[in-house]
Amino acid sequence: MGSINISRQTTVDLLTEFAGFKAGVVLTDVELSELLQDYDAVLSKKIVSEEIGGFRFHSSEFDEIAAHILYKLGNIDEPTAIPHHLRLYHKVKSDPIKLACYEHVMGCYSDFMRSVFADPPPYGTALDPEPFIRAAMKGHGKDGLDMAMEVIKGINHQLHISPHGRIRSRDWKDTADLESLFKSESLETMYGSFFDQRFIDYLERNFEKVGEIHWRKFEGLVGEFFEREGFRVDVGPGRNDDGIDLRIYPREQVEEIPPIIIVQCKRQKEKIGKALLKSVYADVLHEKSESGLIVTSSYMSPGAETMRVAREYPVEAADRDTLKTWITKMKSERI
Repeated sequence: MGSINISRQTTVDLLTEFAGFKAGVVLTDVELSELLQDYDAVLSKKIVSEEIGGFRFHSSEFDEIAAHILYKLGNIDEPTAIPHHLRLYHKVKSDPIKLACYEHVMGCYSDFMRSVFADPPPYGTALDPEPFIRAAMKGHGKDGLDMAMEVIKGINHQLHISPHGRIRSRDWKDTADLESLFKSESLETMYGSFFDQRFIDYLERNFEKVGEIHWRKFEGLVGEFFEREGFRVDVGPGRNDDGIDLRIYPREQVEEIPPIIIVQCKRQKEKIGKALLKSVYADVLHEKSESGLIVTSSYMSPGAETMRVAREYPVEAADRDTLKTWITKMKSERI
């Protein structure tokens, strides 16, 4: 593997196209630079500097950059591009029994791939790994099966993160502009009811950004959580909503009933004070709801919490810590 000489603009174009195809997320050059900040601060600055004519990368370095971008987007669990079978070897090399199993499984994999190349399936057809798995189990049973599955998972991971191929773990039907997470009021998405799955994955990896997303997207995020928890969610108009952002109902509602929860969403740095608590309590009474919920990217102030408990208001707070738990629960299963 050699070095790659490439212009700055071509580097930006290749990496943003890669992110769009593999993760389904469209990046600006500034957003790309930000994602690379904790990978290489110097490279991050050069990406957006028009004074830089180009770069010289070793091919393996370019692969690492691509993997880091997917990791920062919440698309993969590990930022490394080191082949999985090498990492697996280093994990088992000190255990003679596991090492013997590893050598057997990798031998079976080599035999399997030789048979595939000798009689390749039609282009675009997925490979059936059953012969490899069955061979891996001979003499090693469940240990061989588990290691074979780990090898398959690692190979799929390598194919997905490679910037040199068109194989990806998910066939995205559209792309989502990361910029829209912070600037757009739209809640329309093909990958969620109110909030795009790709944005959930991004926030799970970059939770510090949750207080910066558009206020309407924040409402959509809360609605998405309750929808996935099995409730029917009525998301308000966003403006002129009389202070009620969401109304939560049982999924199977046989008659018109008041919402079981009314929700006020507050994407803000300041802590929730007594005035908002009183306002939500008044809305609970007016709506004849069972309870109220304040969802905030901050926390409830000590004074408001003391008042809530002392007056026994049927109002709860889902604070920043709770919000992080919700996002983690909703993140994608990754390869």
